[in-house]
Amino acid sequence: MSRLRPECTTAPGKQAMSKWLVLCGIRDAIARRRSLAYGKLDDDETGRHCAMGAFWDENPSAVVGNELIDQVSAINDSVPPEATDFERWQHVWRWVRSQVGY
Repeated sequence: MSRLRPECTTAPGKQAMSKWLVLCGIRDAIARRRSLAYGKLDDDETGRHCAMGAFWDENPSAVVGNELIDQVSAINDSVPPEATDFERWQHVWRWVRSQVGY
């Protein structure tokens, strides 16, 4: 179970996607947005998502390992809640691009 996103469910018997494919999917998902929510997959009040939530919004049946969920969530939430959603987006965007090689 994910420590930082406890709302994530488990998928017993299913193989998790490779880290690189998930990171490419996150890059693609957040490229279509200009803001990311803080602290949870989905912000019901605004309709925004964190980086993992954006990925699952576009890939609802994807299986991701808990370690990667926590890593991406930690990067997403490393920008304080007082920062703007765009500042958070910029931080995650730079990080995910560095992870996939461009």
